[in-house]
Amino acid sequence: MQVFKAFFRILYKNKTSLFMYIAIYLALTLIISNVLQEKSQTEFTGVSLDVALENRDGGSLGKALETYLEARHRLTDIPEHKEDLQDAMYYRELDYVLTIPEDFTEKFQNGDTEELLEGFMVPGSSSAYLIEQDIESYLKTVSMYLKAGSDVQQAASLSIQDLEKKAQVEFLEEDGTSTIPGGFYFFQYIPYVFLIMMILGVGNVMKSFKNKDLEARNKCSSISFLKQNMQIFLGCMVYMGLVYVIFMGMACLNTGDYIFTLQGFLSAVNALVFGICALSVAWFAVQFARNTAALNVLSNIFGLGFSFLGGVFVSLDMMGERARQVARFTPSYWYVKANEDILSVEDFTGAGLVYRSYLMVLMFAFVFFSAGLLVHRMKLRSR
Repeated sequence: MQVFKAFFRILYKNKTSLFMYIAIYLALTLIISNVLQEKSQTEFTGVSLDVALENRDGGSLGKALETYLEARHRLTDIPEHKEDLQDAMYYRELDYVLTIPEDFTEKFQNGDTEELLEGFMVPGSSSAYLIEQDIESYLKTVSMYLKAGSDVQQAASLSIQDLEKKAQVEFLEEDGTSTIPGGFYFFQYIPYVFLIMMILGVGNVMKSFKNKDLEARNKCSSISFLKQNMQIFLGCMVYMGLVYVIFMGMACLNTGDYIFTLQGFLSAVNALVFGICALSVAWFAVQFARNTAALNVLSNIFGLGFSFLGGVFVSLDMMGERARQVARFTPSYWYVKANEDILSVEDFTGAGLVYRSYLMVLMFAFVFFSAGLLVHRMKLRSR
Protein backbone atom coordinates (compact mmCIF):
# COMPACT_ATOMS: atom_id res chain seq x y z
CA MET A 1 0.00 0.00 0.00
CA GLN A 2 2.92 2.33 -0.73
CA VAL A 3 0.89 4.50 -3.09
CA PHE A 4 -1.95 4.72 -0.57
CA LYS A 5 0.46 5.88 2.14
CA ALA A 6 2.08 8.37 -0.23
CA PHE A 7 -1.37 9.77 -0.99
CA PHE A 8 -1.91 10.78 2.62
CA ARG A 9 1.65 11.98 3.11
CA ILE A 10 1.13 14.48 0.30
CA LEU A 11 -2.28 15.34 1.72
CA TYR A 12 -0.76 15.97 5.14
CA LYS A 13 1.57 18.59 3.67
CA ASN A 14 -1.49 20.60 2.56
CA LYS A 15 -3.34 20.26 5.86
CA THR A 16 -3.15 23.99 6.66
CA SER A 17 -5.30 25.15 3.75
CA LEU A 18 -7.77 22.30 4.29
CA PHE A 19 -8.25 23.03 7.98
CA MET A 20 -8.56 26.71 7.12
CA TYR A 21 -11.61 25.99 4.97
CA ILE A 22 -13.13 23.89 7.76
CA ALA A 23 -12.72 26.82 10.18
CA ILE A 24 -14.16 29.28 7.63
CA TYR A 25 -17.15 27.04 7.02
CA LEU A 26 -17.84 26.58 10.70
CA ALA A 27 -17.68 30.33 11.32
CA LEU A 28 -19.86 31.00 8.27
CA THR A 29 -22.62 28.62 9.33
CA LEU A 30 -22.65 29.82 12.94
CA ILE A 31 -22.78 33.50 11.99
CA ILE A 32 -25.43 33.11 9.29
CA SER A 33 -27.68 30.86 11.38
CA ASN A 34 -27.49 33.23 14.36
CA VAL A 35 -28.18 36.30 12.23
CA LEU A 36 -31.18 34.70 10.51
CA GLN A 37 -32.62 33.49 13.80
CA GLU A 38 -32.23 36.96 15.33
CA LYS A 39 -34.05 38.50 12.39
CA SER A 40 -36.96 36.07 12.60
CA GLN A 41 -39.95 37.83 14.12
CA THR A 42 -43.47 36.78 14.87
CA GLU A 43 -44.78 40.34 15.29
CA PHE A 44 -44.93 43.37 13.04
CA THR A 45 -43.05 46.42 14.35
CA GLY A 46 -42.85 49.96 13.02
CA VAL A 47 -39.67 51.81 12.09
CA SER A 48 -38.36 54.74 14.12
CA LEU A 49 -36.08 57.26 12.41
CA ASP A 50 -33.84 60.13 13.54
CA VAL A 51 -35.57 63.47 12.97
CA ALA A 52 -34.22 66.95 13.68
CA LEU A 53 -37.15 69.23 14.54
CA GLU A 54 -37.49 72.95 15.15
CA ASN A 55 -40.94 74.11 16.27
CA ARG A 56 -41.39 77.85 15.76
CA ASP A 57 -45.16 77.70 15.95
CA GLY A 58 -46.76 79.09 19.08
CA GLY A 59 -50.10 77.44 18.40
CA SER A 60 -51.49 74.14 19.63
CA LEU A 61 -51.27 72.34 16.28
CA GLY A 62 -47.48 72.71 16.05
CA LYS A 63 -47.05 71.33 19.55
CA ALA A 64 -49.45 68.46 18.82
CA LEU A 65 -47.55 67.57 15.64
CA GLU A 66 -44.32 67.51 17.64
CA THR A 67 -45.92 65.23 20.24
CA TYR A 68 -47.23 62.92 17.52
CA LEU A 69 -43.82 62.60 15.82
CA GLU A 70 -42.04 62.16 19.16
CA ALA A 71 -44.16 59.07 19.87
CA ARG A 72 -43.12 57.49 16.57
CA HIS A 73 -39.58 58.68 15.91
CA ARG A 74 -36.44 59.87 17.69
CA LEU A 75 -36.51 63.68 17.79
CA THR A 76 -33.51 65.93 18.27
CA ASP A 77 -32.75 69.63 17.86
CA ILE A 78 -31.51 71.01 14.57
CA PRO A 79 -27.75 71.80 14.75
CA GLU A 80 -27.06 75.53 14.95
CA HIS A 81 -24.36 75.59 12.31
CA LYS A 82 -25.10 74.69 8.73
CA GLU A 83 -21.88 72.64 8.42
CA ASP A 84 -22.88 70.50 11.40
CA LEU A 85 -26.29 69.87 9.86
CA GLN A 86 -24.75 68.89 6.54
CA ASP A 87 -22.32 66.52 8.26
CA ALA A 88 -25.12 64.91 10.26
CA MET A 89 -27.14 64.23 7.12
CA TYR A 90 -24.10 63.09 5.13
CA TYR A 91 -23.13 60.51 7.75
CA ARG A 92 -26.78 59.40 8.10
CA GLU A 93 -27.00 60.60 11.70
CA LEU A 94 -30.25 62.32 10.69
CA ASP A 95 -32.91 60.90 8.38
CA TYR A 96 -35.04 64.00 8.15
CA VAL A 97 -34.99 67.70 9.10
CA LEU A 98 -38.33 69.41 9.78
CA THR A 99 -39.11 73.05 10.55
CA ILE A 100 -42.59 74.07 11.74
CA PRO A 101 -43.09 77.79 10.85
CA GLU A 102 -44.38 80.44 13.28
CA ASP A 103 -47.85 80.83 11.78
CA PHE A 104 -48.41 77.12 11.10
CA THR A 105 -51.54 76.73 13.26
CA GLU A 106 -53.19 79.88 11.95
CA LYS A 107 -52.57 79.12 8.28
CA PHE A 108 -53.68 75.51 8.60
CA GLN A 109 -56.87 76.55 10.37
CA ASN A 110 -57.63 78.97 7.53
CA GLY A 111 -57.27 76.21 4.96
CA ASP A 112 -53.84 77.21 3.65
CA THR A 113 -52.19 73.77 3.66
CA GLU A 114 -49.85 74.02 0.67
CA GLU A 115 -46.13 73.85 1.52
CA LEU A 116 -46.61 74.87 5.13
CA LEU A 117 -43.79 72.75 6.50
CA GLU A 118 -40.12 72.90 5.59
CA GLY A 119 -38.72 69.40 5.32
CA PHE A 120 -35.33 68.19 4.09
CA MET A 121 -33.98 64.70 3.63
CA VAL A 122 -30.95 62.96 2.20
CA PRO A 123 -31.39 62.69 -1.58
CA GLY A 124 -32.44 59.18 -2.53
CA SER A 125 -33.34 58.18 1.03
CA SER A 126 -36.34 55.88 0.96
CA SER A 127 -36.79 55.79 4.74
CA ALA A 128 -37.43 59.55 4.93
CA TYR A 129 -40.64 59.10 2.99
CA LEU A 130 -42.05 57.27 6.01
CA ILE A 131 -41.85 60.48 8.04
CA GLU A 132 -43.54 62.50 5.33
CA GLN A 133 -46.27 59.88 5.17
CA ASP A 134 -46.77 60.11 8.95
CA ILE A 135 -47.00 63.92 8.77
CA GLU A 136 -49.42 63.81 5.87
CA SER A 137 -51.65 61.25 7.62
CA TYR A 138 -51.77 63.33 10.77
CA LEU A 139 -52.57 66.61 9.01
CA LYS A 140 -55.29 64.99 6.89
CA THR A 141 -56.92 63.60 10.03
CA VAL A 142 -56.77 67.01 11.71
CA SER A 143 -58.26 68.61 8.60
CA MET A 144 -61.22 66.18 8.68
CA TYR A 145 -61.96 67.04 12.33
CA LEU A 146 -61.77 70.77 11.56
CA LYS A 147 -64.23 70.38 8.70
CA ALA A 148 -66.51 68.46 11.06
CA GLY A 149 -66.69 71.47 13.38
CA SER A 150 -64.03 70.71 16.01
CA ASP A 151 -61.63 73.42 17.20
CA VAL A 152 -57.90 73.15 16.55
CA GLN A 153 -56.92 71.84 19.97
CA GLN A 154 -59.64 69.20 20.01
CA ALA A 155 -58.93 68.14 16.41
CA ALA A 156 -55.22 67.78 17.18
CA SER A 157 -55.91 65.68 20.29
CA LEU A 158 -58.47 63.43 18.62
CA SER A 159 -56.19 62.91 15.62
CA ILE A 160 -53.41 61.66 17.87
CA GLN A 161 -55.80 59.26 19.57
CA ASP A 162 -57.02 57.93 16.22
CA LEU A 163 -53.54 57.41 14.77
CA GLU A 164 -52.29 55.72 17.92
CA LYS A 165 -54.63 52.81 17.20
CA LYS A 166 -52.70 50.04 15.51
CA ALA A 167 -54.12 47.35 13.28
CA GLN A 168 -53.52 43.78 14.30
CA VAL A 169 -51.16 42.17 11.80
CA GLU A 170 -51.51 38.44 11.18
CA PHE A 171 -49.14 36.54 8.92
CA LEU A 172 -50.98 34.36 6.45
CA GLU A 173 -47.78 32.40 5.91
CA GLU A 174 -44.98 32.28 8.41
CA ASP A 175 -41.61 33.54 7.27
CA GLY A 176 -40.02 30.16 7.96
CA THR A 177 -36.92 31.45 9.71
CA SER A 178 -38.58 31.03 13.11
CA THR A 179 -39.41 27.36 12.45
CA ILE A 180 -36.42 26.28 10.39
CA PRO A 181 -34.00 24.31 12.59
CA GLY A 182 -30.35 25.26 12.88
CA GLY A 183 -29.38 22.02 11.16
CA PHE A 184 -30.85 23.34 7.92
CA TYR A 185 -28.34 26.20 7.84
CA PHE A 186 -25.46 23.89 8.74
CA PHE A 187 -26.14 21.58 5.80
CA GLN A 188 -27.12 24.39 3.44
CA TYR A 189 -23.56 25.51 2.78
CA ILE A 190 -21.86 22.12 2.63
CA PRO A 191 -21.62 22.06 -1.23
CA TYR A 192 -19.24 25.01 -1.21
CA VAL A 193 -16.76 23.62 1.30
CA PHE A 194 -16.99 20.06 -0.03
CA LEU A 195 -16.14 21.19 -3.56
CA ILE A 196 -13.26 23.34 -2.35
CA MET A 197 -11.80 20.65 -0.11
CA MET A 198 -12.17 17.87 -2.66
CA ILE A 199 -10.60 19.87 -5.50
CA LEU A 200 -7.73 21.21 -3.40
CA GLY A 201 -7.10 17.96 -1.52
CA VAL A 202 -7.38 15.50 -4.39
CA GLY A 203 -5.93 17.99 -6.84
CA ASN A 204 -2.70 18.55 -4.93
CA VAL A 205 -2.16 14.81 -4.58
CA MET A 206 -2.93 14.04 -8.21
CA LYS A 207 -0.73 16.92 -9.32
CA SER A 208 2.17 15.36 -7.43
CA PHE A 209 1.57 11.94 -8.95
CA LYS A 210 1.44 13.51 -12.42
CA ASN A 211 4.94 14.87 -12.03
CA LYS A 212 6.81 13.75 -15.14
CA ASP A 213 9.77 12.19 -13.33
CA LEU A 214 7.65 10.57 -10.62
CA GLU A 215 5.24 9.18 -13.18
CA ALA A 216 8.14 7.64 -15.11
CA ARG A 217 9.46 6.03 -11.94
CA ASN A 218 6.03 4.64 -11.08
CA LYS A 219 5.81 3.02 -14.50
CA CYS A 220 9.03 1.18 -13.74
CA SER A 221 7.76 0.12 -10.32
CA SER A 222 6.92 -3.47 -9.42
CA ILE A 223 3.40 -2.29 -8.59
CA SER A 224 1.17 -2.60 -11.61
CA PHE A 225 -0.55 0.41 -13.15
CA LEU A 226 -3.93 -0.98 -12.10
CA LYS A 227 -2.89 -1.38 -8.46
CA GLN A 228 -1.44 2.12 -8.37
CA ASN A 229 -4.68 3.61 -9.60
CA MET A 230 -6.75 1.45 -7.29
CA GLN A 231 -4.74 2.67 -4.29
CA ILE A 232 -5.12 6.27 -5.43
CA PHE A 233 -8.84 5.71 -5.85
CA LEU A 234 -9.01 4.15 -2.39
CA GLY A 235 -7.11 7.13 -0.99
CA CYS A 236 -9.62 9.54 -2.57
CA MET A 237 -12.54 7.62 -1.11
CA VAL A 238 -10.96 7.46 2.36
CA TYR A 239 -10.17 11.18 2.19
CA MET A 240 -13.76 11.98 1.22
CA GLY A 241 -14.98 9.75 4.04
CA LEU A 242 -12.74 11.50 6.58
CA VAL A 243 -14.00 14.91 5.49
CA TYR A 244 -17.57 13.65 5.74
CA VAL A 245 -17.02 12.21 9.23
CA ILE A 246 -15.45 15.48 10.41
CA PHE A 247 -18.45 17.48 9.24
CA MET A 248 -20.93 15.04 10.70
CA GLY A 249 -19.09 15.35 14.00
CA MET A 250 -19.40 19.12 13.71
CA ALA A 251 -23.10 18.66 12.95
CA CYS A 252 -23.56 16.68 16.17
CA LEU A 253 -21.93 19.48 18.15
CA ASN A 254 -23.67 22.40 16.44
CA THR A 255 -27.16 21.21 15.53
CA GLY A 256 -28.15 19.55 18.80
CA ASP A 257 -30.69 16.75 18.42
CA TYR A 258 -31.42 17.62 14.78
CA ILE A 259 -28.87 15.15 13.44
CA PHE A 260 -30.61 12.31 15.31
CA THR A 261 -34.01 13.03 13.77
CA LEU A 262 -35.46 11.78 10.49
CA GLN A 263 -34.65 15.12 8.86
CA GLY A 264 -31.14 14.96 10.25
CA PHE A 265 -30.60 11.47 8.83
CA LEU A 266 -31.83 12.52 5.39
CA SER A 267 -29.61 15.62 5.54
CA ALA A 268 -26.61 13.46 6.41
CA VAL A 269 -27.35 11.17 3.45
CA ASN A 270 -27.75 14.25 1.26
CA ALA A 271 -24.30 15.46 2.33
CA LEU A 272 -22.78 12.02 1.67
CA VAL A 273 -24.27 11.89 -1.83
CA PHE A 274 -22.94 15.34 -2.60
CA GLY A 275 -19.54 14.36 -1.19
CA ILE A 276 -19.36 11.62 -3.82
CA CYS A 277 -20.33 14.15 -6.48
CA ALA A 278 -17.75 16.66 -5.22
CA LEU A 279 -15.09 13.95 -5.51
CA SER A 280 -16.12 13.34 -9.13
CA VAL A 281 -15.99 17.09 -9.84
CA ALA A 282 -12.50 17.17 -8.32
CA TRP A 283 -11.40 14.29 -10.55
CA PHE A 284 -12.71 16.19 -13.57
CA ALA A 285 -11.18 19.55 -12.53
CA VAL A 286 -7.74 18.14 -11.78
CA GLN A 287 -7.37 17.07 -15.41
CA PHE A 288 -7.03 20.75 -16.34
CA ALA A 289 -4.77 21.86 -13.49
CA ARG A 290 -1.10 22.09 -14.40
CA ASN A 291 0.01 23.88 -11.23
CA THR A 292 -1.20 25.02 -7.82
CA ALA A 293 -2.39 28.41 -9.11
CA ALA A 294 -4.61 26.75 -11.72
CA LEU A 295 -5.93 24.39 -9.05
CA ASN A 296 -6.94 27.32 -6.83
CA VAL A 297 -8.66 28.99 -9.76
CA LEU A 298 -10.60 25.84 -10.60
CA SER A 299 -11.63 25.33 -6.97
CA ASN A 300 -13.09 28.85 -6.90
CA ILE A 301 -14.78 28.43 -10.26
CA PHE A 302 -16.56 25.24 -9.27
CA GLY A 303 -17.00 26.09 -5.58
CA LEU A 304 -18.31 29.63 -5.93
CA GLY A 305 -19.93 29.10 -9.34
CA PHE A 306 -21.99 26.10 -8.29
CA SER A 307 -22.79 27.69 -4.92
CA PHE A 308 -24.12 30.98 -6.26
CA LEU A 309 -25.85 29.49 -9.28
CA GLY A 310 -27.19 26.45 -7.45
CA GLY A 311 -28.90 28.34 -4.64
CA VAL A 312 -26.40 27.73 -1.83
CA PHE A 313 -25.59 31.39 -1.16
CA VAL A 314 -28.56 32.95 -2.94
CA SER A 315 -31.97 31.51 -2.15
CA LEU A 316 -33.72 29.83 -5.07
CA ASP A 317 -36.84 31.88 -4.31
CA MET A 318 -34.92 35.07 -5.08
CA MET A 319 -33.83 33.85 -8.52
CA GLY A 320 -35.70 34.50 -11.71
CA GLU A 321 -37.30 31.69 -13.66
CA ARG A 322 -34.50 31.62 -16.25
CA ALA A 323 -31.83 31.52 -13.54
CA ARG A 324 -33.57 28.57 -11.90
CA GLN A 325 -33.74 26.76 -15.23
CA VAL A 326 -29.98 27.17 -15.67
CA ALA A 327 -29.36 26.18 -12.04
CA ARG A 328 -30.92 22.79 -12.70
CA PHE A 329 -27.77 21.89 -14.60
CA THR A 330 -25.65 22.10 -11.43
CA PRO A 331 -25.51 19.39 -8.74
CA SER A 332 -25.68 21.99 -5.97
CA TYR A 333 -29.20 22.95 -7.12
CA TRP A 334 -30.48 19.45 -6.44
CA TYR A 335 -28.63 19.31 -3.14
CA VAL A 336 -30.29 22.56 -2.02
CA LYS A 337 -33.64 21.34 -3.33
CA ALA A 338 -33.31 18.19 -1.23
CA ASN A 339 -32.23 20.23 1.79
CA GLU A 340 -35.41 22.31 1.50
CA ASP A 341 -37.69 19.33 0.82
CA ILE A 342 -36.32 17.48 3.84
CA LEU A 343 -37.93 20.05 6.16
CA SER A 344 -41.43 18.88 5.19
CA VAL A 345 -40.71 15.12 5.31
CA GLU A 346 -42.59 13.24 8.03
CA ASP A 347 -41.59 9.66 7.16
CA PHE A 348 -39.40 7.76 4.70
CA THR A 349 -42.29 7.00 2.38
CA GLY A 350 -43.04 10.69 1.95
CA ALA A 351 -39.50 11.61 0.86
CA GLY A 352 -39.97 10.94 -2.84
CA LEU A 353 -38.76 14.38 -3.91
CA VAL A 354 -35.69 14.01 -1.71
CA TYR A 355 -34.82 10.64 -3.26
CA ARG A 356 -35.20 12.14 -6.72
CA SER A 357 -32.71 14.87 -5.80
CA TYR A 358 -30.30 12.22 -4.49
CA LEU A 359 -30.52 10.44 -7.83
CA MET A 360 -29.88 13.64 -9.78
CA VAL A 361 -26.75 14.42 -7.75
CA LEU A 362 -25.47 10.87 -8.33
CA MET A 363 -26.11 11.28 -12.05
CA PHE A 364 -24.00 14.45 -12.02
CA ALA A 365 -21.29 12.49 -10.21
CA PHE A 366 -21.33 9.87 -12.96
CA VAL A 367 -21.19 12.54 -15.68
CA PHE A 368 -18.23 14.38 -14.15
CA PHE A 369 -16.36 11.14 -13.47
CA SER A 370 -16.93 9.94 -17.04
CA ALA A 371 -15.88 13.32 -18.46
CA GLY A 372 -12.74 13.30 -16.33
CA LEU A 373 -11.95 9.76 -17.43
CA LEU A 374 -12.40 10.76 -21.08
CA VAL A 375 -10.04 13.74 -20.73
CA HIS A 376 -7.53 11.55 -18.92
CA ARG A 377 -7.60 8.92 -21.70
CA MET A 378 -7.18 11.62 -24.35
CA LYS A 379 -4.13 12.98 -22.54
CA LEU A 380 -2.58 9.52 -22.32
CA ARG A 381 -3.05 8.97 -26.03
CA SER A 382 -1.55 12.35 -26.92
CA ARG A 383 1.71 11.57 -25.10
